[in-house]
Amino acid sequence: AMSFLQSIKSVDFYRKLKRDLQAELTEASIPGAALSVVAAVVMLGLIFAELNSFLTVSAESKVNLDHFDNVAEDTLQINFNITFPKLKCEFASVDATNFMGTHDAGLAARVSKIHLNKDGKPTTRHEDRALALKHSTDEVHEGPATAIALTTDNFEAAHHQHEIMIVNFYAPWCHWC
Repeated sequence: AMSFLQSIKSVDFYRKLKRDLQAELTEASIPGAALSVVAAVVMLGLIFAELNSFLTVSAESKVNLDHFDNVAEDTLQINFNITFPKLKCEFASVDATNFMGTHDAGLAARVSKIHLNKDGKPTTRHEDRALALKHSTDEVHEGPATAIALTTDNFEAAHHQHEIMIVNFYAPWCHWC
């Protein structure tokens, strides 16, 4: 057991100096040897990982689209299917932005929304309302009457009471919130 400890001490990169002979001699320690072994293993691991990364062949595909003078031809059709079993179609919307930050304003008209039954099977196609709803300023709306003022005291109870919760975090003094 003593020769094993001596052999471990010989690997110590962080030798301590003896107090009485600090200028001439150094002294190996078990914590220093352990730190040296850990550092060597980490260095070998990093070298192996970098070598493995360098030698690994990776394939990357890019699609470059030609730019057309006609805007109608300068588009790419993207098909997607996203299912929200408990969200009404009227509340679902899609917003697309390109790399320049330009929004596609006509995208909502080109997105098909389909109602699902309880089993998740399609039933009917959702038709968005053609006319926007207009409310007078003195008309009472359904929203505020059903809204709950959440506090630290009632948040957990409300969270467990409702399956879906939409929370509006705001500061009363902030007119942007």
